[in-house]
Amino acid sequence: MMTEPGGGESISNANVQAIEEHRKIRELTERLGHAPSLVELLRRLRELRSFMAPHFTGEEAPGGFFDVVRTQASRHLGTVQQLETEHAALLGELDRLAKGARACLVGPVAEILKQARELARRLHEHEARENELLIDALYVDFGGD
Repeated sequence: MMTEPGGGESISNANVQAIEEHRKIRELTERLGHAPSLVELLRRLRELRSFMAPHFTGEEAPGGFFDVVRTQASRHLGTVQQLETEHAALLGELDRLAKGARACLVGPVAEILKQARELARRLHEHEARENELLIDALYVDFGGD
């Protein structure tokens, strides 16, 4: 097994898992930044949040990553405290963004879609009246076959 620099301890399964979780978060974050629509953005926000919340909880738990850093590398106490504070802020920002996207979907986007349905209904009625006129004029007035 590999050893950690200066620590002489082997990298535990938990460390390997944490590295993999961080890779997954980078992947989900990249996908979030390239969402092609509000609906897809909401799906990606849910996916990212559902992964990040337990990840953050694990890092903050007794015996978790932050606890290990506090006890083994106390020079990083300020950084750990800042990162813990950012966890709540980041989850809050994900929630605010999702709330904003939902508000658009039920607000302005919903209104535009309602207007599109109304226009489609009017176009359908218009075309139906033209078809009736065409049939009536061609077959009744002009005696077409």
